[in-house]
Amino acid sequence: MDDGNDKNLDDVMVEDCDDEEEDSLSHSAGSEADMHPKRQRLHLDQSPKQTPFMVQPSPPKFVTLKDLMEAAKGVQNMSLAHEIAVDTNFQLQKMEPPEHSLEKRVKEVVHKAFWDLFEEKIREDPPDYGQAVVLMNDVKESVMSVLLPQHVRIKSQMEEVLDTDLIRQKLANDAFDIYYYSEYVIGIMAKLCSPARDERIAKLRETKDVVPLFKEIFEVLDLMKMDMANFTIQQIRPYIQQQSVEYEKKKFEEFRQKQRESGIDSLELTRQWIDRSLERLSTQEDVLAGGASVVAMPTPAVILNGAYMELLEWDLSRLFPETLVLDQSRLLVLRDQTQRITMVTSVMLVTYNTVGETIQGVQQLKVKLKDEICAILEGDYEKELTSRLEGIAEQVNKNVTVFLEEHGFKPLEESHQRTLKGQIRSLANKESPVITLMSKRVISFIQTALFSKHTEPLKLPVGMSVMEKELSQLCGQFLRLISHNRAVFGQYYSDIIDELTARNKDLNSSSNE
Repeated sequence: MDDGNDKNLDDVMVEDCDDEEEDSLSHSAGSEADMHPKRQRLHLDQSPKQTPFMVQPSPPKFVTLKDLMEAAKGVQNMSLAHEIAVDTNFQLQKMEPPEHSLEKRVKEVVHKAFWDLFEEKIREDPPDYGQAVVLMNDVKESVMSVLLPQHVRIKSQMEEVLDTDLIRQKLANDAFDIYYYSEYVIGIMAKLCSPARDERIAKLRETKDVVPLFKEIFEVLDLMKMDMANFTIQQIRPYIQQQSVEYEKKKFEEFRQKQRESGIDSLELTRQWIDRSLERLSTQEDVLAGGASVVAMPTPAVILNGAYMELLEWDLSRLFPETLVLDQSRLLVLRDQTQRITMVTSVMLVTYNTVGETIQGVQQLKVKLKDEICAILEGDYEKELTSRLEGIAEQVNKNVTVFLEEHGFKPLEESHQRTLKGQIRSLANKESPVITLMSKRVISFIQTALFSKHTEPLKLPVGMSVMEKELSQLCGQFLRLISHNRAVFGQYYSDIIDELTARNKDLNSSSNE
């Protein structure tokens, strides 16, 4: 990709993080609203010891603060480009400081002081509208920030009506009418805002008290700025998706260069991750036609796919590979979904094997059981799993009992009910044979999809039909992330695999001498 294209994408991204440009997005006298990417899509869920692309540092020399800031800024741009490229639902949202935090308290105090002073001044006799000059200028700048290039006439008109010198002259001649200006601004906002804000605009028209009116104006303007930013993201997303692979390659290489200058291996965790896959595969034996067994040398594609599959069973005590940090939160969600699918299908398998033919093939009962199991497992999957399974056992037993009674079947004996509930509770053990079996089926299905050429539909594993939709969505999301990741970091992976396989060959040669 040539430098010109890289620069253009940087312009679209956050070399935009200069103070002046940040102010243009969030500036208003009466509102502290900031715009940040949605935390469910952007935060990295790092442990306190891990930051993006961090490895254990032991630099032999110092780098300048400027170099570090430039590297961090490149990673920030890369992160934002990546989020927009891989997450079709990515959008900005207003971020409020945590409840009871010092930041929230300070903002509340500052804004209350501003509005209290403004109200005090306009209640004087005669009213003092001196602060209105600042207020109207902030309103003007906020409205200007949501104008599009084609809004030439509106911009020209606003420059004329909300001219600061003109407002000061009217104040000096006691000819200032704050309601005239508020109605004018509301009229402009009504023309520019999305239909989703019509209700708030109507509320503005009904508000007559000056302070609540202008507070609401700034709040709606903040929402409009957010709407405009998200609209812009939608417009540039195809461009960013088209350019993101080369852009991320360039930014990551720039980051690596800074790390190399500091004597830091920026791919240490990635190398360990791939090495684990190679070690696992190197211990697997293939049985030959004559009955002999031999350890086959895995191909680079098999090694890399094996590493990717580890992500769906990730040990949370490990740090994520540097090349996957940007997708860590998404991959951990997919890991949890994999475990949840395994648990739901395990409960269903235990239930149908225990109860027997009387409930086989009854789709309505199967869907009801699945929905209730999923509802109980909602949220943090492993939190209070034992008590959740206790609830699932009781609910499943109740549903089965009701079904058998309604359809004229003999009810389950007490001993069978105890067995059913006991087997469901036993699924809390990760080493449970049922959990192990269903987990292998889920992982095997996704692994098959990872290796397939997508020319033929994949056959669902036995016992997975009830979770077909969820498994298909999980598989699709995982493959999209992996495809993008491989496109960006494939060359690094290839170099690492070549290095590791050469090392193994040397070790094997030495041991055979």
